[in-house]
Amino acid sequence: MKLIQHIPVLTAVLFLGASLKPLRAIDPDPEVTGKVVAELADALSASETSPLSFGRFFIDGEGGGTIIIEAASSVVRTSTGSSVHLASGGNPGPAIYEVLGLPNYNVTITLPGESTLTHSTNPAHRMTVDNWEVYPSHTGRLDVNGQMTFYMGAVLRVQNLSQNPVGVYSGTYAVTFDYN
Repeated sequence: MKLIQHIPVLTAVLFLGASLKPLRAIDPDPEVTGKVVAELADALSASETSPLSFGRFFIDGEGGGTIIIEAASSVVRTSTGSSVHLASGGNPGPAIYEVLGLPNYNVTITLPGESTLTHSTNPAHRMTVDNWEVYPSHTGRLDVNGQMTFYMGAVLRVQNLSQNPVGVYSGTYAVTFDYN
């Protein structure tokens, strides 16, 4: 009978012994080596593939007016004012920009302010360009190849013939492309 009394005690010892985990020493100053990752991406780049050109025109009378080039994939040129008339030639059309960067990223375009065109032989004679617009929009998305084409148009402000004599007028402007 003494054997029967020891079975419950032996069962309890076996049960408790099976549930005990070995004890580990605790490190008061554990050290883990972590990993760091960084990816340097291509910078956004843009190039002008075609300049903004208002083409040829003439002024008759003493009034002025405007010539408008729309921001579109085709040439849309109109004039306002009774003294400004469009003529053929001069390759009118919007500025065209090719932008390259990270595929599927958004790009924001900052348009220029007023720009001045000066006469090629007498810089005292000037015209201004303003009301810039861009197509497809001020924010675009680069395609899966990281490319996008933008078209930019504006308004040329023409004065009378004494202020804007016959000749070629040219100038520059700055347009900025940024990741959005």
